Amino acid sequence: MKKFKRVSAVVLGIALLFSPLAPQTVAEAKVVWGNQELVKGQIGRITVLKNTNLYNIKNNKLVVARKVTKGQVFRAYSESSRFGGIYGVSKDTYAQKSSSIKYEKAPREKIQALGVKVTKKSLASNISYPQVSGLINKPFEASYNRKFLNIAREGLQAHNDLKAQEKEDRKNGWYLGPYSHNMSYSVPYNQDNILSVAITNDEYAGGAHGMAWIDTYNYDLLKARQINLKDIINNNTKLSKVNKYIRNEMIARNKKGAQFEVNEFKSVNLKEDQFYYTSGGIAIIFGEYEYGPYSNGINSFKIPSSVYK
Repeated sequence: MKKFKRVSAVVLGIALLFSPLAPQTVAEAKVVWGNQELVKGQIGRITVLKNTNLYNIKNNKLVVARKVTKGQVFRAYSESSRFGGIYGVSKDTYAQKSSSIKYEKAPREKIQALGVKVTKKSLASNISYPQVSGLINKPFEASYNRKFLNIAREGLQAHNDLKAQEKEDRKNGWYLGPYSHNMSYSVPYNQDNILSVAITNDEYAGGAHGMAWIDTYNYDLLKARQINLKDIINNNTKLSKVNKYIRNEMIARNKKGAQFEVNEFKSVNLKEDQFYYTSGGIAIIFGEYEYGPYSNGINSFKIPSSVYK
């Protein structure tokens, strides 16, 4: 389990209230299929080849709902073998399979680009982790889910170890507990066949305050591989532009009350700095005490893609 990005649990809690890592709803991806936008829940489309009818189902029979004309196109949301084959084009309206219509199934990569399903799982009340479904590449989906289950198991083991330590410290009169290790996650980005997940661990083992850290995981779902920061900022020219952008942003934030030690910031660490995707580029995370005092807390610097492309 990576721990190179540790931050105060107190500051983390405050910072995440204003951070893209807080639970949120990612804006709907716009995925174009042909000359029409694909939408969530759509499985295909119906093109009317000859004037025909759309139907409702009443008393287990197809009843004409309205007439449609050649050239009209409808989104299809369901498919059934009933009545010789029907396609749901709205909640209660269907097109019947015939030579008058053409049904096309939406490409799987287009559906995946709208965002895969991420489900919350828990090993304990304080240990939650993500599991995904709906990936085209099923072996990769299984590997992904095993990875995050194992990360959660590590978190649970860390919690159990701390509780054992707490018991010993109680005996020795050093107890300032309760000790704990907690794990949660957020999904900053889930569209365009890119998935970003942020795992937050925080723990307390005595002392003035707890410690916490954020690990991020970014995936290209079509290529079934993890994306590293060096894959995005892949030459010195791009790195220099990103560094300049962050430095200028630090100066701007200082004018609003932050206390970044701008001269201490030399460069993004392409191997260790955590990042996630945003709708306009990426965001790079700096934790507590990085380039400033404790009061700065956690900071995410959103970098527009125009800076590094």
